Parts: sequence; structure tokens; C-alpha cells
Amino acid sequence: MGGTRSTAVLSAVVALAAVLVLVAAPDSHAAPDDFVRMSDGVEIAVGVQLPQGYVAGRRYPTIFEISGYDGASAEGGTLADDAGVPKDVPGVPHGDSRQLTDKFEDAYVTVHASVRGTGCSGGEFDLFSWKSAEDGKEIIDRWIPQQQWSNGDVAIVGHSYSGITGYMVAATQPAHLRAVSVSGLIDDLYRGLVYPGGVSDYGFPLLWTGAVRPVYDVGGGLAPGLIRPQDGDDTDDRQARCAQATTTKNRSVTNDPLIQGLSSTDNEWYRSRSLMTYADRITVPLHITGAYQDEQVGPRAAAHLFQASTNAPYRRLLELNGNHDAQNPGLTGPEVWGDRKAWIDHFLLRRGPNPKRTSVTTLWEYHRDAQGQLVSNGRTDSDHWPLDGTTWTDYYLQPDGGLATIPAKTSGQVPYVSGSPRQSWSYQAGPTVGSPLTTDSRPPDQAVFRTTPMTESLAIAGPITATLDLSTTAPDTDLFVQLADEGPDGTRTYLQRGMLKASHRALDPARSDKTATGRIYRPWRPHTNPTFVTPGQVNQYLVEVFPVAHVFRRGHRLVVLVHTPPAVDSYYAYAPQRAPAGVNTIYVGAGHLSRIMLPVVPTPKLGAEIPCGGQEAVRCVKSS
Repeated sequence: MGGTRSTAVLSAVVALAAVLVLVAAPDSHAAPDDFVRMSDGVEIAVGVQLPQGYVAGRRYPTIFEISGYDGASAEGGTLADDAGVPKDVPGVPHGDSRQLTDKFEDAYVTVHASVRGTGCSGGEFDLFSWKSAEDGKEIIDRWIPQQQWSNGDVAIVGHSYSGITGYMVAATQPAHLRAVSVSGLIDDLYRGLVYPGGVSDYGFPLLWTGAVRPVYDVGGGLAPGLIRPQDGDDTDDRQARCAQATTTKNRSVTNDPLIQGLSSTDNEWYRSRSLMTYADRITVPLHITGAYQDEQVGPRAAAHLFQASTNAPYRRLLELNGNHDAQNPGLTGPEVWGDRKAWIDHFLLRRGPNPKRTSVTTLWEYHRDAQGQLVSNGRTDSDHWPLDGTTWTDYYLQPDGGLATIPAKTSGQVPYVSGSPRQSWSYQAGPTVGSPLTTDSRPPDQAVFRTTPMTESLAIAGPITATLDLSTTAPDTDLFVQLADEGPDGTRTYLQRGMLKASHRALDPARSDKTATGRIYRPWRPHTNPTFVTPGQVNQYLVEVFPVAHVFRRGHRLVVLVHTPPAVDSYYAYAPQRAPAGVNTIYVGAGHLSRIMLPVVPTPKLGAEIPCGGQEAVRCVKSS
């Protein structure tokens, strides 16, 4: 949810943005362009960009975006441009935060709005609130159609912050809304980001809420509205109105996410700000893009929301490996961006053939070519998710550390020390940096299971679950399950992970998502009444491993690792478990069917194998 090129070092971005707040150039355009008064009297700032070759009197469709970053101050230039910062400096946004104006300048008017309480918009700031969504509806239905350049048709396009707010605006069902394309989403604020599996993530949520969002709000939204020189034809004194709006801003402590985040159980605050709560209210064509290695909002939301938005007349899901910016309209490759724009063009400009009612595309091995362009190495098209032709395949953990499609005939116990965070790493340091941290403890601090080398390629795409029969010597324990690909040279590509706090193991099968044969692939847990475990007692834990798509090439091995959540997991950081360290024991074979269930799909046609670390945002290091 950070700003453009958010995979750059965030501390540098924050420092630079703070400097840019104080700088302006004399030839800047004024911002914001206008204010729209809401029904409760609050004024929301909006910025308008007309298409290239705009003809006065002609009416155009509108692209609408609303966020708490630059919002109304996005006028085709940022304070970085004002200060003369070169466009090739990493981590510095140029144009609007998602480059929507550039992408849609051929045939659309783009309208950027600032969420109430941010930038030059007045009122109370309340993160991901329904009230802010209703503001978007008012702008779409009451203000945009009245403008001389509007033909009344509106599409929402958003990524990350604006994707989340855009989805919620769509859920208010504006009468003039025709289509939506969003990415970088959070389906469930509690389960998908802040407490995945009940495990506390104090990394990105704290970083974004406490530092990144305020900096982009002030540096990208408020400051330009206050200090940029106005156009000569500006008779509305927009700077004065921006200053006046700041006097109406307020913030309720009870709605502060830092305060609410102290609650380690699910509650109404999380639910009212989760997109899943509103999924059945989407009634327009919906396009969702997601990346499996999204280091900010996580990989869970795209497919989950696609499945849940059943009242959308047309639904499309596009998934790929990559980080948060691999979905960003301004930074991704032509396959992804072209797909999103074609969706909007069809429903607003009536271009192209009619899409299927539901469609899913998986881009395999997304990577940068010799020219630095993001491209895929193959694709699979399907009518559904999980994909058509999925074969749910169990790989059973073996007593000797093996992994096989047949359960072991003899029983065994595989112990490991739990409670000492390991494998701390940050992808921002590079895809091949950060070998796993290990100890010489006996038992070891992780349990590792590996198949024999593949005799033919194996493709998986979709959700994964790990079933562990496990005991612990502690009253609680955090389980972290990783899926990896081990190459013939010993390098290990880390594909996906899932986690579960043992005291949050309570499961609601009726609300869980299942295969056609009734097996759970996405467990739903209430996370409302944690219950300690009895030390030494064997319990069965179903661990949700987030979706991924990957091809294990011939000669490679499938690897499953079980250990304590790492202290640092890219932008995530997991709080140490409150229970004392102990020994966890996994029971395998002969009555204990500990296993991992994989969504095996037909192997796609791929190009040459991508080198270790070459796939976008996929970490590959030498195994220890």
C-alpha cells in the first residue's frame, strides 16, 4: 500500500518525501482542481485531468480514483517534479501515484479524490471506512455527471490504497458506475494482514500506518494543495480552501488502527474495514489483479474476493508472481496493464469482444527480459478459480524427512525447537540475499521434508493447506509452514508460506472453503476465543498456506519446511510467541497423516527455465 516503486528502501522514500513537502516550483499546476460538498457538509478535494486532444463540448467517460495519498493533488506532476528530481531516481513518484492519468489520457477524463480527512479534504479520517466509500458514491453520482466534460459513465481503477477504497466505493453501488479494475487488495484486515493465522504481524501494518501513509498524505496530498502556485485563471482561491479544510479535520482515537491493532482477536472494527464484508454488494463488472509475493498486503485477497463477488455480472482474475508493484498500473508489464485497460475499454468504450462471465488467467514465471520489461514465461486460462483441471494431491511427511504421495507405513516423530525466530530476511536487499539462519540445537530449529527429484515437471496453482499432527511442550506455539523448490544445484526458491497460532486453532467448517469432495482448502477461524493447548497432547492443525502458482521443473525437489515464524519476513515482522520456547513434535505415518495438499494443474507450456532469483520477487538462495 506504499507509494510508487514501494520496494525501494522505505526510509529513503520517507526522508525524501519530507524534504519535498517544503519545495515548490513556479510553473506547477494548482491543486486541487475543485471541492465537492458532501451531504453532511464536508468538502472533498478532487483533481481533474482532461484527455490529450480534449475537445470542449465533447463528453467523455471518467476514470475515478480515491485514496489518502496524492489524491486531488495528482495533476500529472508531483512535488518531486516541482523540485526537479530526475525521473530515474528509484522510489520517487512522478505523475499521479499510480500513473492513471498517463495510462488513460487517450480517451478518458481522470478524477482523483482525496479521502476525507486527508490531503485537502476536510472531515474525520477513518481508515477504510464506509463513510469514505459513500463519499465516492456521491462524487460519482452527484458531481461527475454534472460536469460539462462527462458523459455520465464512470469506471473505478485503483491499486493498493486506492484499490481498497475503490472496491468499497463500488460496494455502495453508484448508479453511474460501469466497471471496476482493482489490485493490491486486502480481503480480511485481521486474517489477511494484521493477524494472519492469529500470529501478530507488527511489520508492514505498523510501518504503513505510522509512517508511510502520513508522509504520502502530507507530502503528496496536503503540501501541494497549500504551496503550489495557482493557475492564472484560478478564481476559486483553492489554496485558501485547502487551508480552510485542514481546520475541519479530526481523528477519533477509537478508530485509530494503531490502537485497534492492540486487540489480538477479531472484532467489528476489523470486519467493518474488510472488503469481504461487502463482496456481495459488487454489482458491476469486476477485474482483480493479485501477486503471490505481495510484500505489503499479502497474497490472499485477489482470489478470495474474486470468488466472493458473486453478484458481479462479469468477473475476471489475473494472478502472477511478483511484488506489490507488479500489479501497479504504472509499473507492471504490458500483459497485466493491457489486460486491465482492455477491461475498462470494453465496458466504457464498447471495444473488443464480450468477456466471459468468469475468467481467470495465471501468468507463469513473471520476470524481466533483457530490456528490463516485465513479461511472463507462459500462461494458463481458465473459467474458474481454483483452476479448471485442478487435482488436489496430498504429499505426506515421512519419518526420514522425505515427502511422498503415499503415506509412510511406519510411524515416526520429527521434533524441532519452537520459539526462536529464524530465517529473517528482506527481499528489498535482493532476491539472492539472506541465506537461512540456523542453529546447532538438537533437535534442530526446523523440520524439513523433501521429495526425490522430479522425473517430470509438476505445476501447482491455487490454495494450499498443511495438516500437521503435532504436540508441543509449551502451552502455545506458532506454526510457520513454507513451500520451496530446491534445484539440482542446491539453491532453494521460497514460494509461499502460511501460519497458525495453536491457541487460535478453532475452526468453523461451515464457513471454510472446500474442494468439490468436501476437503477444506481455505479454513475459516473465528479468532475470538484463544484456547491454550495441553502440553504433550497431540492435536491436528490445519494450516492455511497462501495461494501460489509455480512449476517444479524436472530434476527439482518439492520442499516443505516447518518452523517458528521469522522475526522479519520481507516487510512482515512477527511478534515472538508469548508462550515460552519449547519442542514441537510432528507425528507422521501409521495413523498420523501429516501432509500438505497441493492444487496440481496441467503443466503449462513454458519458455526456458528462469535462473535462480530471476523470477519477479521470488526469493532464491543457497540452502543451508
